[in-house]
Amino acid sequence: MKAIILPDYNANVIRAMKSLQVHDLEIPKPWGNNVLIKVASAPCNPSDIAFMRGGYNIRKPVPVVMGFECTGTVVETGDDPMAMQMIGKRVSCFSQGIENGTWAEYFLTDYRNCLPVRDELDDDQAASLCINPFTAFALFDIALERKAGAIIQNGASGQIGIFIRTLARRNRMPVINLVRKEEHIKELAEAGEKYVLNMNDPGFESELQHLADEYKASVAFDAVGGDTSGMILNAMPPGSEIIIYGGLSGKPIGMINPLDIIFKAKILRGFNLGDWKIEVGEEHFQKVSDELQELMIGRVLVTRIQCAFSLEEVQHALEQYIRNMSAGKILFHP
Repeated sequence: MKAIILPDYNANVIRAMKSLQVHDLEIPKPWGNNVLIKVASAPCNPSDIAFMRGGYNIRKPVPVVMGFECTGTVVETGDDPMAMQMIGKRVSCFSQGIENGTWAEYFLTDYRNCLPVRDELDDDQAASLCINPFTAFALFDIALERKAGAIIQNGASGQIGIFIRTLARRNRMPVINLVRKEEHIKELAEAGEKYVLNMNDPGFESELQHLADEYKASVAFDAVGGDTSGMILNAMPPGSEIIIYGGLSGKPIGMINPLDIIFKAKILRGFNLGDWKIEVGEEHFQKVSDELQELMIGRVLVTRIQCAFSLEEVQHALEQYIRNMSAGKILFHP
């Protein structure tokens, strides 16, 4: 089988990208609770970029096949009875174990990393089922549990930001969207978003504080990190919580007013999808999967896709993705 190999980690994203190679490997043989998936479509996520730079929370022995997520068909299984039940099924899967990844013609993983996919959901949408839709659903559920009057989010033009905006609209919850580019302001305005703030504007912080107080925005979702985190938390009302689910800035969190933490009971915490999945349990996770697939089939939630590439086009594919990540995913069709 053909596969995209990362020979070693490199903090320089260009060098890391240019080091990727397409190799011929033996097709792995499943055993026990493993399933072998013939990959139909595999996306590139920000986590993949962080991983090849050595900056992600997962480090695998290198060289290793890239990729965390894919969709495909189970063509062979080990002898575990539950794994054997998946033979012939279309699945979406996600794994951050030490095994080889999904940017390949075949992917071997534990059957518990797979979700059965409904026939009505096409391969390209199913390929991105396991991370972003679940992350957006879980984050928005936190806002509902806290009975937030409104949500603040940066990364508002990104895929998770789009999903959160959609879920909030369905629940009539205002969202205060934070962006840095004029084209994103225009894009969100055209999408019907009422509250869009440019973080580069001189009066940004005071305007954010005004909106946060007016609409009781007690929950914020932060995909960026850096000083942005502190700016947001400082602007929020007492008792508020900011949830960090990404670190796109590549910088440590800063500018938090410690007196707000002490005297205004403000909270900063992280969100990790893997921990959430364990916390909610398998039955609830499957229920959420059914709900998300229904929304995706109905085109209520849609993953934006820029283009699809062959494995051999990996250099060109990642150059395009890194230049304009907000335009949507790129996919590999092995």
